[in-house]
Amino acid sequence: MKKHFGLTIRIICLCLAVLLPAGVASCKKAKVQTGEVDQNLTSEELDIRGSILFTVDNSAATEEMMAGVRAVAGAFMSDYPNTRVRVEGSNRSTFAARISSGDIGDVFWCDENDVCNYHFNHQALMPLDSYIKPLNIDMGDVYTGAIECGKYDGRLYMVPRNIGLVTLMYNADILEAEGIRFDNSVATDWETFKGYCRQVTHISEDGVVEQAGLSIRLWWDVIWQMFFRAYGGEWVDQKNHRITITDSAEVMRGIQEMYDGVMEGWLFPLGQSFSGDLAHKFSKIPNSDDNFTKVAFLNCISFTYLDAYGKMYDDVNVEWDFCPFPAFENHTVSAGATGYVVYNRTSNPNAAAALALYFLTEHGQRAYHGQLGGDVPLLHSLAEDDFWKNKSSLWEDKNYAAFVSYTENTRPATVIVQCPFEVRDVLSNEKMTALWNSILSGRVDIQSGFERMQQQANEKWALIAN
Repeated sequence: MKKHFGLTIRIICLCLAVLLPAGVASCKKAKVQTGEVDQNLTSEELDIRGSILFTVDNSAATEEMMAGVRAVAGAFMSDYPNTRVRVEGSNRSTFAARISSGDIGDVFWCDENDVCNYHFNHQALMPLDSYIKPLNIDMGDVYTGAIECGKYDGRLYMVPRNIGLVTLMYNADILEAEGIRFDNSVATDWETFKGYCRQVTHISEDGVVEQAGLSIRLWWDVIWQMFFRAYGGEWVDQKNHRITITDSAEVMRGIQEMYDGVMEGWLFPLGQSFSGDLAHKFSKIPNSDDNFTKVAFLNCISFTYLDAYGKMYDDVNVEWDFCPFPAFENHTVSAGATGYVVYNRTSNPNAAAALALYFLTEHGQRAYHGQLGGDVPLLHSLAEDDFWKNKSSLWEDKNYAAFVSYTENTRPATVIVQCPFEVRDVLSNEKMTALWNSILSGRVDIQSGFERMQQQANEKWALIAN
């Protein structure tokens, strides 16, 4: 009997080993690091040493972008000679599984949505704010709009590597043909900007828009938040855990501006589905980013992909440049960022935290953004420098200042850092696209459509609060 019992136990253990590999692997992970350090320590007293695995998302990375990461690793090891950093590329789709198995890098890449997922669902991230003072990080030099993208529950989990402000590209040839001269170094006020857009819009006798003023994505949280706040309203009340879109006359006024622009024909709603009269109206404007020959001002772009956009214009000999997004009565600028987090099971928390936070130092920013694959530095002190503006010698005269303009007006570009992810799902880009499709096709009016969205979001939030 004892023999059979022992055999049964061994079989059960074997089955568990086969069926639960993640659980077994989890047992091998280091203890959870709290990220708390003595605020009286200096960086020397932290004893920053040892080996670090630095995991970078390579799903869309170019060699130039990877070169930027390697440059950061090299500069870090130079400043901290007792450390060794090994850079590895890995597709972000594998990160969740690697977190579960415990073999993700001590420091790894994230965007705002990933930070939320890995923090709340995986409990995998180490807070980093306790290291800021000992490492002598000058937070006054860091753009607030970037740093807020990595915060949850008031604590810093993701260190941004860049800042991405909403900007516009514009077709200078269209504006010149219409006799429009404007100062691209400042944000044109919204009413004046609307006048430009109306002036360049050409509509044929049969109601077809042959050339439009502005092409933007109404459904993108980066864009709609600026319209929702345009006249002093707020779409979210974080203190009372409510979405307040239709509760605010000011928010609804911003939404009406979006709708009226489309109906008048000067605002092309990029990425929307058209039917009926609207399909006829916009039949000559390509529903893609290459519609710049038919549109004066183009949806904001990421500086990372500047080379692709710039070449599109150059290939058809169109003169182009950048300008800040126009200024509403309540001037806010959406700002986003991606960056790096520290795995809270790292066996080397001091060195891992120092590497992540190195992106908030001048040495780290110069190393990363000095590469061809870099982006916009997130320090005030580097805004006027030229080292990050080297995408192409052909474009040295472009208005790069647009990418670091009005940083004092920045607000987080993503919904996920402002309300729970269950609520964010109701306001997702996909849901917003579907709502705008219904509104523009006439199946639902603005008020009732957004009332329903607000109700669904608040029902979710109430369940969470309870």
